[in-house]
Amino acid sequence: MSTSTRYDTIIVGAGWSGAVAAKELTAKGRSVLVLEARDRVGGRAKTYLGGGAKIDVGCSWIHGYKEGNPTKKLAKSLGVEAHLPKPAEGVVYGPDGPLPKDKVAALRSSLSAAQASFKLPHPAPAPSASLASALFSSQSALFGSSSPSSDPATTDISSASPANPSEATPTPSTGNIDKTLAEGLARTLEIPLGLKLEKASLKWAGWETTTSFAGSDAAPEGGYEALVNKVLDSSKAQVELSKVVDSIKKTESGVTVHTSDGSSYDGQTVIATIPLGVLKTFSKEFFSPALPERLQEAIAGTHVGVLEKLLLQYPTAWWPNASTTGSYTFLPTSPTPTDNSSIEEIFEGSSLVVANFAAPSLPSPTPTLLTYLSETPAKLLLKQDPAEVVEAYHAFLVKRLKPLTNPPQPERYNLTNWLTDEYSYGATTTPSIVSDHGERSPMDFKELGRPVWGGRLGFAGEHTEMEHRGSVAGAVVSGFREAERVDRLLDLLAE
Repeated sequence: MSTSTRYDTIIVGAGWSGAVAAKELTAKGRSVLVLEARDRVGGRAKTYLGGGAKIDVGCSWIHGYKEGNPTKKLAKSLGVEAHLPKPAEGVVYGPDGPLPKDKVAALRSSLSAAQASFKLPHPAPAPSASLASALFSSQSALFGSSSPSSDPATTDISSASPANPSEATPTPSTGNIDKTLAEGLARTLEIPLGLKLEKASLKWAGWETTTSFAGSDAAPEGGYEALVNKVLDSSKAQVELSKVVDSIKKTESGVTVHTSDGSSYDGQTVIATIPLGVLKTFSKEFFSPALPERLQEAIAGTHVGVLEKLLLQYPTAWWPNASTTGSYTFLPTSPTPTDNSSIEEIFEGSSLVVANFAAPSLPSPTPTLLTYLSETPAKLLLKQDPAEVVEAYHAFLVKRLKPLTNPPQPERYNLTNWLTDEYSYGATTTPSIVSDHGERSPMDFKELGRPVWGGRLGFAGEHTEMEHRGSVAGAVVSGFREAERVDRLLDLLAE
């Protein structure tokens, strides 16, 4: 089946970048068709709705809310409020229970100092050197007692908890650093990074922090998924859901997009917002003519990260200091888990960060715990039955938190599977990874955003933004970027 309509632009994907591009282009009077493989709008923006709660299990915080993130302006223009969480204490648990505040302060101080010491080091280390090699070396400030830099741009990622970015920062402290605890806390960096420290490039550590939006963080009212829907609804674009694109071909007069149900759509231009993890699965024949070799190499070599979230909702908040604690961090009590580990051993051997939604940090508290799972536990847990994972994790929480009375069982749960989802195959792109001869660098993200076919085929998404990779801001900025570029191209084609 072929449509008779010829669109100015066909946008593949109804996530953040696609919605923004559609809104911008239709506002300029362009005819736009959006094709989305899922049966919903939002892409990797997904909001859990249960028990009266609205909790994002995909992208969540508007990072850099007060520092210029364009997502703030979009939300305000659509009447969506965003909430800056009230500062709340983050409690860190070691093998024997909660660590004293002064010990936590010393650990965090040393971790921050270690990060500051290798931000874009000069002379640059070998491209094969990893973040782990610097963090865990015997000379690392991680095992010393230095104070962190006062400049937030000198660390490669925020040392705040990903569960509660507004967590009160402890006063730097000096003292002896427990090496095992320090390593366990350092492993929490793998959550926002999306990959093992052993794979993250030391040469490019912290490269993005000079330009990325950071500082204040806010949660959009109603969740991110509803916000993306509002952005797309505010456009005049035609939106088709459950349309799986299986080929994009250049023609004499434009581009033709074919879907798996036999439909074909013609446009003057196409903007592909397909996630990088999905692009990696395509055969060379998906795009015709084939993409340039340099772009194909960037797609194959740029890394997609792993980050999953495990949500447990209870009838009541039974955990300690539920009304005042913003987050709980559990440091490992056993060796790093492997494929042969039991579910219990996976949790015991991992560094886990848990957001407590029962605290009044945000409006409408709910007896819900949301746990961030880095690459190692996420990959292992996704091989297990979700119900068994929840049962084991509840037992783990009881064991570590030691409530005075027998707590209730969770009423609802959600375990994300972005890694195995056929329309994402991963969370977001990671910082540049190690390479033998310097093949990987931030230029990969620039390459992924370069248009081809004389500009007829463009690319958008967080993976195409060198300065704002891995975030909603990157997706939004790329949507604005491609809409402006395509609008100029359409003017030229009309001359």
